[in-house]
Amino acid sequence: MKQGSRLLTLALAAGALVWCAAAAAKADDITFQNAAISTISDPNDALRFARDRIVAHDLPGAVLALQRYIINHPDEGAVEGFLGDLYVSNGDLHDAELLYRQMLDEYPLDRDLHTRLGKVYAIENNVDEAIAQLQESLPNVESTYYLVQLHQRKGDLATFREQMWRNAQEHPGDVNAQLDAAQLFGALYLPRDAALEFQRALAIDPNSLEALDGLGLAQTAERANSSAEQTLAHCLVLDSSNYGCLDALGLLEIQEHNYDQAQAALDRAYRLAPEEPEALLSMGRLDDARGAWQAAVADYERALYVWPYGADAYVNIAFDDEEHGLAVQAQQEAQKGLSLAPADARLHYMLGYLYRKEGRRDLAVAQFLAAEESLDPQIVQFAKESVEELQQP
Repeated sequence: MKQGSRLLTLALAAGALVWCAAAAAKADDITFQNAAISTISDPNDALRFARDRIVAHDLPGAVLALQRYIINHPDEGAVEGFLGDLYVSNGDLHDAELLYRQMLDEYPLDRDLHTRLGKVYAIENNVDEAIAQLQESLPNVESTYYLVQLHQRKGDLATFREQMWRNAQEHPGDVNAQLDAAQLFGALYLPRDAALEFQRALAIDPNSLEALDGLGLAQTAERANSSAEQTLAHCLVLDSSNYGCLDALGLLEIQEHNYDQAQAALDRAYRLAPEEPEALLSMGRLDDARGAWQAAVADYERALYVWPYGADAYVNIAFDDEEHGLAVQAQQEAQKGLSLAPADARLHYMLGYLYRKEGRRDLAVAQFLAAEESLDPQIVQFAKESVEELQQP
């Protein structure tokens, strides 16, 4: 059992490089002079107000505030886009899709809008539409990650990988082509190749914040901590409020056991964008590293509140539950995660591990076989070993 637990820890700790519990407040806590008209007149104030509602665990209130603002300010693209993001977080995928499509009619070349709409289609498992939108958004680091997952689901990942790699080779002076290739390798669990591509991007543009963020994460994954520290320090000199580099710095400090410094970096990142899950996930990892597993679970649940579609939080909650003897809850969490992220190999591996502990051999084998489809070589190795052991007489 100790060996199984060790393998489970290693398998679930591994993750692709991706660059990028309070009581809910009631919507009627928001005070406006008129139910149909917002008293806020500045877009930055509207966004700040919405973020305050998110911190208060009140997504519906944030949505309502932005809807009211847009009644009087229908042409504020930044506020409209943020409202669409909150629709997605709140599970209103249809409203998000309609809003993004309306905005694309007006701004057809907006890459971020194509990314947003592509993510909605990906959540809905509309693979072809998702790929079409995300392809329109390139160059875009986040879109590349989603495209890897979608092309794997479609069965033509090798072709997509070759196209992206060839594009980077044929355009050595194009920083975006190198960034796309770097993210491709990150999503394929190849941190050394990702780091080399990010360095090529930085040779073209030494001040690329995306490249610095990604390189810092890749170096952290390789445990090249000194290099990662220099990379992320440079990023934060260029932009002291860069969310990605602050989150990456927090992860690096956790790896170096500098927990107070990690907390400071992650707190800053969270205050900048409470609607994003990454800093909350990293806070959970920090609490886990400190041995405060219940606080970690609360952080993961907060991450799920703003982004219920990512597997990381479900994986980490299930692992913490299992490690502390809550096997039933762990199984429920893994199953819930798979209902929203059905292709995540870590969740399949976790569920297989839990079934194996219960003696449900056939169910465990089925889950381990599903986990063998992972892009992470560690997960594949552990899953294959588990299947072989279960199939022995």
